[in-house]
Amino acid sequence: MTGLNGTMSDKFSRRNLFRLRVRDLATAWGEASKELKKGVQPNTFLRPPGALEDESLFLETCTRCHACMNACPFDIIQITGPLTGDAEGTPVLKLNQNPCHWCSTMDCIHACPSDALSMPDNGNVKAIGKVWLEQDACLNTDGIFCDTCVMYCPSDVQAIKMKDNFPSLDEDACVGCGLCVYYCEATPKALHWYPPEKEVSSPA
Repeated sequence: MTGLNGTMSDKFSRRNLFRLRVRDLATAWGEASKELKKGVQPNTFLRPPGALEDESLFLETCTRCHACMNACPFDIIQITGPLTGDAEGTPVLKLNQNPCHWCSTMDCIHACPSDALSMPDNGNVKAIGKVWLEQDACLNTDGIFCDTCVMYCPSDVQAIKMKDNFPSLDEDACVGCGLCVYYCEATPKALHWYPPEKEVSSPA
């Protein structure tokens, strides 16, 4: 029986040790998560169209209901994860993964119950970015006709048009949806997205 008891005791000891290690790992992960959350900087998220420009006010106003995400017909709106601090559970866009289609109906805005996303009185939703065209990288420069960017530019925007067999970009009309950048067939891409408040004279 002594041998049996010794074996059972060893098993219980190993089990308790395993539980302690799991608990310690969970504690360590919790502390690491807190530190990571502290490192999240404000205004590092690209919000859906119509979002409040003041990030702090947006975070206060957004109810994390995900109504905008559910309303988006193209499933492009994502929700931030647990390591994003106070921004956890809020809607973001990742244009390099899935560009905004800049729907004429703006379903995401109309679905928002708190006005974290809202339609301006004049109906003109502010651009979420801008696009810079690097002409030397465009396929048309090499004599290869391509109007993919023109075809994908939202019909209500028409910020890119063909002029003399070359894409012509109207920066004032551009809303920064990212469709042209995403579908650009040049390698490397001839179109580059950048935040609307940033002035650029070279690719972002």
